[in-house]
Amino acid sequence: MNRLIPLLALASLAACSPGPEAEPADAPAEAATAAAPTELGGVDLTQPIMAMGAEPFWSVDIVDGVATFRDIGSYTPDEGGDVAPAKTGPAVPTATADGVAYAITLADGTALTLTLTAGPCPDLGEQTRALNATLAWSGSTMTGCADRQSAYDAPEAAG
Repeated sequence: MNRLIPLLALASLAACSPGPEAEPADAPAEAATAAAPTELGGVDLTQPIMAMGAEPFWSVDIVDGVATFRDIGSYTPDEGGDVAPAKTGPAVPTATADGVAYAITLADGTALTLTLTAGPCPDLGEQTRALNATLAWSGSTMTGCADRQSAYDAPEAAG
């Protein structure tokens, strides 16, 4: 029995002492987050942009990193309808494989994701916009077009 005590003491010390340095577990590789592009499809994304879609009607303006979202709903110029008040919040751009996605959190906590990709997009006004837009909001994904905000304000070319 007296011989067992030193063996137990030695085993206790071995359990308390640090073992060989273990290699760190496969730490997640640092996400290679590429900077969001500042230009897409000929549109300078550092300048005000506007995206809009229909069915239901919606629009998002992004100016200086702030998004203004309008849920236009069932409003039509001919028949009127309800237009919800505009809501604002920061718009954080992230590069995607083929464009840019803006993570938007409105002041009321609503989360939106506006994704823009380059390519001609025919809008409702029979204009062709420089960007395609996808808005993920309230469990839905809606499509539309986007361009420089000034492109929406420009008078149509006479033809």
